[in-house]
Amino acid sequence: MKRKKKPAIGRDFMRRTQFKLLDPSDQQRGRPGPPGFIRPDPALPLVDLPDPQSVELEDLSLRKAINDRKSEREFLVDKSITLGALSYLLWATQGVKEADAMDTFKTVPSAGARHPLETFLLVQRVQDLGAGLYRYIGPSHQIPNLQAADDITESVAATCLQPELLQNSVVTFIWTAVAYRMTWRYSDRGYRYIHLEAGHVGQNLYLASQLVGCSVCTTAAFNDDDLNRVLRIDGSDHFAVYMGAIGK
Repeated sequence: MKRKKKPAIGRDFMRRTQFKLLDPSDQQRGRPGPPGFIRPDPALPLVDLPDPQSVELEDLSLRKAINDRKSEREFLVDKSITLGALSYLLWATQGVKEADAMDTFKTVPSAGARHPLETFLLVQRVQDLGAGLYRYIGPSHQIPNLQAADDITESVAATCLQPELLQNSVVTFIWTAVAYRMTWRYSDRGYRYIHLEAGHVGQNLYLASQLVGCSVCTTAAFNDDDLNRVLRIDGSDHFAVYMGAIGK
């Protein structure tokens, strides 16, 4: 009996998201666009981050940062980073430089300045910051403590195919995507752009981490449904895309 061939899902996605096959987007239909940020819950405590422009950085040329960029999968478990270092890494990956009623301009490029990504932080060893789960609020450069359960590190690490990577990090960036920010303008082709933008953010993290004396390993090797559940996002309109574990 001949085995049934699995459908080529990836090829089908690339074919069906060609411009010539797309339905009109909601923007083209005249529908209002979604907000560019998720507002913080006013009941949650907010942490003000240091001014990223005041953070002392290592003297490193862009040429050397690119030459030295590599993934490090083993971190020292007795080391920490400063709150200033975290502030700079957040600004370098999702910092807001300018915003108006329609568009937001950040430190990373985005198709049509739509910026679908959100940044969750699994904090373990950051000076002057309690361990736990946080989310970055770009316009105000703050992070609310999401008041997750005490075992949040174990819960997030268990979703990853390399749990030790997260368990030994000082902090792990978890990037999620609010799809409608992108599909409102680009219809289903916007899903392509979401994953391209995760790459922009990841590379900025690799380069910027060297300026604060850190190493990085990014990964998309996680169980999607499990991670979305732990983060308390729906996994359909808002879903996890990428991670970046940071350590010494």
